[in-house]
Amino acid sequence: MIKKNEDNSNKQNEKRAVISSSGDLKEFEEHVSASGSTKISGGKVNKSLRISGSGIINGDLECNGLTSSGVIKGSGNITVHGDISSSGSFNIAGFLTGEEDADFSGSAEIGNVINIQGSLIASGSFKAGHFVRGEQGIKLSGSSEINGNLSSEKNITIDGSTYIEGNVVAEDVLFGVSREKIKKQHYKIHGSILAKNNVDIIKTHVEGDIKGKVVTIGQGSEILGTVYYVDNIEIDKKAKLTNESIQIKLDEL
Repeated sequence: MIKKNEDNSNKQNEKRAVISSSGDLKEFEEHVSASGSTKISGGKVNKSLRISGSGIINGDLECNGLTSSGVIKGSGNITVHGDISSSGSFNIAGFLTGEEDADFSGSAEIGNVINIQGSLIASGSFKAGHFVRGEQGIKLSGSSEINGNLSSEKNITIDGSTYIEGNVVAEDVLFGVSREKIKKQHYKIHGSILAKNNVDIIKTHVEGDIKGKVVTIGQGSEILGTVYYVDNIEIDKKAKLTNESIQIKLDEL
């Protein structure tokens, strides 16, 4: 077994993570690469981590980047000062914070808040135990479950079966953009959809309100709250609205 202790002499009180691996463990100038069965103690790694195989993280971890092509399982929070990329199974109990982009192409389950300063993309099974934020855009194309609000300063695009416990807040909100797959998809929003510009949904159940400049309610949708629009609204004949839609002024959006 190989063991490596990251050192930072400028921060004497900083807790440094200990990395051990049953396979190859190599340190480069900008990153640490581990393969096989890898264990990481809680603490800080002043480089990016690249893990292929299984990775167990005990406690909170802070690193400059995180790439995984196998299995990641963590008992605490993870803070990444760079990109996050996972093409396997990614499961942590606590918070996930990323200063750049996050891309999950396998299954991902995060027990608490997800806060990504870049864009967030998930194309597999995606579960979050609390609110999710991707400042530069969110795209979900697999099966998603969000137990809180879903928000972005840019667009939120969802193209897979989805349940959201809270509100959806973004510049544009688009559900079901791949219309040819719609028979297999359904979207359920426990809260409201609030967009600065456009809302375009299909086969979506919304228990709250909808607000947007231009609103399109597609077939199979059911809105229990009220739909508010500024410029234009289109309602499919197979959609159901509990209340009459209301046109509002831009400053009321």
